[in-house]
Amino acid sequence: MQGDVMEFLTPGERIRKLRTKLKLKQEDLQGKNVTRALISMIETNKRELTHRAAVKIAKKLKTRAEELSIDLYIDKDYLMLSKRKEAEIYCLDQLRGYRKNVIKTREVLKIAAEYGLLEIQAKVYCNLAEICSDERDFYEAYVNYKRAKDIYISINNNEKLGYIYWKIGVCKANNLKYNIAIEYYELSQYYCLVNNDSKTEKLCLYSLANSYKKINEIDLALNTIDKYLSLCDEKEDYRLYIYAYGVKATCYETKKDYDAVIDTYKFMLTKILDSTDIPLGYIYNNLGLAYCYKNDFQESMKYFDLAESLRRKIDKANLSATLIEKANVFIKQNLYAKAIKTIELGLSYAKTYKNSEYLLKGNYILADIYDDLKDNKNLEKTYLIIIELLKNNDEDNLRQIYNKLAFMYLKNEQVDLCEKYLHLLSVEDLIK
Repeated sequence: MQGDVMEFLTPGERIRKLRTKLKLKQEDLQGKNVTRALISMIETNKRELTHRAAVKIAKKLKTRAEELSIDLYIDKDYLMLSKRKEAEIYCLDQLRGYRKNVIKTREVLKIAAEYGLLEIQAKVYCNLAEICSDERDFYEAYVNYKRAKDIYISINNNEKLGYIYWKIGVCKANNLKYNIAIEYYELSQYYCLVNNDSKTEKLCLYSLANSYKKINEIDLALNTIDKYLSLCDEKEDYRLYIYAYGVKATCYETKKDYDAVIDTYKFMLTKILDSTDIPLGYIYNNLGLAYCYKNDFQESMKYFDLAESLRRKIDKANLSATLIEKANVFIKQNLYAKAIKTIELGLSYAKTYKNSEYLLKGNYILADIYDDLKDNKNLEKTYLIIIELLKNNDEDNLRQIYNKLAFMYLKNEQVDLCEKYLHLLSVEDLIK
């Protein structure tokens, strides 16, 4: 390193550096057809290093290193590396060793840009996107995957596009933009088929089914998840195999076939390999919800408590879902104080773990409670939170909240505020 800049060498600069390190003179590298003058010209980049000369010089350097008991890897291929190739090897090595290190990753990006290593740049952007996804910053993840996608298209490397389009779709889905996610998943399926990328195809089918479910295209979701299950291996794809049945169960839930929901989750319980497995919390949670829908509150609380206990220990990132959905048991029994307390705790976890779906869902449930209780102060506060969550994500639902706020202010004779949100409604219409 020189300062903050990594030093890469021409073949001649590399020979001079090694020769100096090994305390050799140019004359010491002479041999048949390799004169001191030739070595001097190679070291000053006035002559190219030939394969024949590289073999002879490497042998002398290696012999000298052994005499001095210096451990150096020297061969003709190493001596002949161009600066660009050396930079490429360094970048790939850094990416393998420091995949989750943002500083190292950005250093590699700078080097790749300097030497025009487009494929390395694409790999770096994918790395950065993964780091952003781990931090649940899905917009920045999307931006980095898009940069990678643009590079792969520019260098005509279509083999990576199935994977990239799938990951972009996942980013959009995590930001609740399911219709846009589906468009990317469909592109992914096309490129997976063209490039015979069966691994990404399976993953994308699962994601596609999930997004169909989210936009209430239940038959499409069921057909797609059945296609996924026909391709996956129960042992090899264990985690998603379990969750795929979860997608089926939630589709049955939408159809209000709660017995089918319960049967599906109980089948899933027979497939769990470990009592501390994360999917177990998901199954317990959704069994609790299914029994709640059937008004069997005792069984519902039993499974919600099991889910909460497990997730507190091993899956706090998803604890918000259990707490927020558990509140439904209290709501159905008109135990609003308990429901509010449980939801607020769930929202604190959703905020900590950046769970956009349950931040939104929890606040919607709170709004329904405050509306039933005629608590306009807290209802207004909750609507304003929902507006912030929906901005730039969901125009249709945003307009619905504007409409509800305007109606609430009208009933309370708060004319100015009513007009404000009616104006926002009209602006949204103009934009659309």
